Amino acid sequence: MLLRHAIVWLLIAVATTGCDQITGAAEQKSSDAEAIGYACRVSLKKPEDCMKENEAQSTASVLTGWKAADKDIQEKTLDPSMGSDPSMAIQAASAPDETKDEKSAKKGEEATAGKAEPAEPEKKPKKSH
Repeated sequence: MLLRHAIVWLLIAVATTGCDQITGAAEQKSSDAEAIGYACRVSLKKPEDCMKENEAQSTASVLTGWKAADKDIQEKTLDPSMGSDPSMAIQAASAPDETKDEKSAKKGEEATAGKAEPAEPEKKPKKSH
């Protein structure tokens, strides 16, 4: 009788260990951990801090999400200022893009290369009222 109960409990234990995999809960937990990591990167947190704050989540999944967000930021498909103060995002959007200015300056230099400098424009006399 005791052996029969032990076998039944053993079968129950074995059957319930795979429940997460059968129901898809394991995939959901992994996806949640990746989303947490993604959100941490967008909010400018270090991956170590993110993993400490979310110890119940898989550290590998959190780091995977963090890296995915970092890749999106590096490829400029994600604006990292979206996790900050809205007024800061407006300032960042209105700031001039230095790379565009540098490119147009280089084009201007290339266009004038080898040409004589134009004469200074004539100064017009001021009108008196």
